[in-house]
Amino acid sequence: MFKIKNYALLFLAIGTLQSTVSCRTPKTKKAYMNKTYKRLKRNLKDAQVSKLQDTVKVLFPSNLMFATNMADINEEILPKMHRFANALNRFSRTAVLINGHSDNSGAEEYNNELSDKRAASAKNALVTYKVLGARVNTWGMGQRHPIASNETEAGRALNRRVEFIILYKK
Repeated sequence: MFKIKNYALLFLAIGTLQSTVSCRTPKTKKAYMNKTYKRLKRNLKDAQVSKLQDTVKVLFPSNLMFATNMADINEEILPKMHRFANALNRFSRTAVLINGHSDNSGAEEYNNELSDKRAASAKNALVTYKVLGARVNTWGMGQRHPIASNETEAGRALNRRVEFIILYKK
């Protein structure tokens, strides 16, 4: 039940961001997002770039983003974030939803706060590289949506992540 509520909130947030969708035809929106996807896929070789209907999801390798219990982005990822920001700046009709995540180390309240800080840290990196802050929204998901087992260090490292959801907007 709790997961369903969180996913409902996620879709509500995406819907809110998409409320500024242009009156252009869906074909134009689809073509624009396909072009965005292809550019990001080509420019971000170290990231997993995938299409989700009319959105694009970018996920950098978790081990590059954050150390355990840290919200500061590892310095070695900054050149990749710079390339990402440059690509985003070519597509001004997009918004970015950054979902921060944590592993299950620590209390749930702590992990919620940590995931908020991770999302904010990722936003700050993009803003540093000239992505307009008004285009970027953040959301801390805590430990609720693991993509790997928290039983191993490798799994926990995968769960310490931020996901960038690129949305079409006017």
